[in-house]
Amino acid sequence: MIMLKSSSAAFTLLESLVAVMITGLVFMTIQFSLSLLKPQTQIPLDMTLRAVTHQIEVQKYTLVSVHTDHVILKSNEDKQMNLTVYKNKLQLSASGAGQIIMAQNISQLTVFDRTTYLELEVVNCQGQKANCLLYLKKGGNHN
Repeated sequence: MIMLKSSSAAFTLLESLVAVMITGLVFMTIQFSLSLLKPQTQIPLDMTLRAVTHQIEVQKYTLVSVHTDHVILKSNEDKQMNLTVYKNKLQLSASGAGQIIMAQNISQLTVFDRTTYLELEVVNCQGQKANCLLYLKKGGNHN
């Protein structure tokens, strides 16, 4: 008869449970540490506003009307778009066509009509202000 000897390299149930617990603790530590490793950078408000105005100018919107807290534009497809702040988001919206979120954490938009350009002033939720100029053709057709 052949007898099997117990192997000295085999783990006992207790050793296996300890190994699983240590592995679990290591994974939990890694999970909580990852959030600390992510960069916590925010793009400055003035750069965000410049990017927004550049995007509007590149899309060749034309100016329909100016109000103190919003601007009405016309797109290449002759859709009327409204640049306004809604629920702390600076957005371009068209009735029945959804919206394009241009910037977040914006609490206020103020528009100044300077005849040949618009001056946009935004205030974020932390109270910081930024100004930028927006050059648009008034009314008319697109080229």
